Amino acid sequence: AASKSSSGWTDPLIGARYHRDLGNGFGLTAYGDVGGFGVGAHTDWQVLGTVDYTLSPSWNLHLGYRSLNFSITGSEGSFGFDVHLRGPFLAGTFRF
Repeated sequence: AASKSSSGWTDPLIGARYHRDLGNGFGLTAYGDVGGFGVGAHTDWQVLGTVDYTLSPSWNLHLGYRSLNFSITGSEGSFGFDVHLRGPFLAGTFRF
C-alpha cells in the first residue's frame, strides 16, 4: 500500500507592490515579498512583474512572469525541501 504524508507551515511575510499607469488602459505592476525568517520555512520569497490592460471598469488582464521560492530544513523526521517555481502567466481580475 502507498503511504501518504502531508505537512504545512505558516510564515510571516514582508511585501511591497508598485503599479504605474501608462495610459490607454495599459499599466505595469511589480510585486515582491520575503519571509520565513526561520519561523516556518528557513526562507521564502517571490517576485513578479506584469503588464496590465484594463478592458472595462470591472475587468483587467495581466500578462507576467513569477518566481516563487521556499526552503524548509527538515529535522527530527520532519520533511525538508527546496523549491523554485518560475514561469510566465496570464491572469484576469474581476472587480464587483
